[in-house]
Amino acid sequence: MAGGNRRQAFLRYWLYENIDNAVDLFFYFAFMLLPAGACSAIGGWLGRLMAPRFHKAAYARAAVNLKMIRPDLNDAALEILLRAYADSQGRQMAEYSVVPRLARNHVRKIGTEGLVERCSEGPVIFIAPHVSNWEVLWHCLLDMGLAVTMNYDPPKRRSRHYIVNRLRKGAGLGILKPGRSFVRPALRILESGGNLLMFCDEGFNGRIRAPFFGRSAHLEGNYAVIARMARKTEALIYPLYIVREKEAKFALKVSEPLRLPDGDASEERIVADVKHLNAIIEPMVREYPEQWYFVDNRMQ
Repeated sequence: MAGGNRRQAFLRYWLYENIDNAVDLFFYFAFMLLPAGACSAIGGWLGRLMAPRFHKAAYARAAVNLKMIRPDLNDAALEILLRAYADSQGRQMAEYSVVPRLARNHVRKIGTEGLVERCSEGPVIFIAPHVSNWEVLWHCLLDMGLAVTMNYDPPKRRSRHYIVNRLRKGAGLGILKPGRSFVRPALRILESGGNLLMFCDEGFNGRIRAPFFGRSAHLEGNYAVIARMARKTEALIYPLYIVREKEAKFALKVSEPLRLPDGDASEERIVADVKHLNAIIEPMVREYPEQWYFVDNRMQ
């Protein structure tokens, strides 16, 4: 009844936004009734249908970034990757409804031998990029019997926050708030010998902050946080990523773990650590740019 901006805010929160929320929740619960492969296929079809028609700016940015990441692409190859990008984005959204089934029945694991045993020896920081369906990645770690905690920046839309929260907390994933409040509880987990999962690629305010792709290294993102925490706790760093091999079939690829070279935590040393971590993560993104979640963000 107040009128003006207060009335508009009321209507936006309780009416307009709830239309989108209702659509999200309807599809989320409806897709749960489908076989995992069918759910993924519908998501891919929706992505290919909607991305070039209703998300033209993002589609155009994806084209520019794909060409930057893979300068060897001709027009035909670029168009194939753009369709694969739209397909991947759509599948990842729809697959929230069936993540546990995908993790348990649709993933081929590569390099996981001895992973659980090595995690029992001391603190571990898993590092990964947002390639393919990263929700399936952490669920695979939980299914191996590992206790894993990650930071989580909730999406603005309330329905999507509910969906992600329901999936992650329901599966037993530990959740920490992002930003400065993340560091102290994360350090306590590592100091007690626990496991963190941190995604190193970042789209911050719609801009790609990492990987660097030839740009100057900086200390503003997760690379630097990981380097400082690993040095403080002597944590083992475990690189891994998950890729979509075909439709709803995935491969979880785990690389050999590493420890940062000996040295103090000076700024110069942390910059070197950041470059080292980028050299691990960036090739993962370059190999599968069409499956990278942030490929439609701005580079500059």
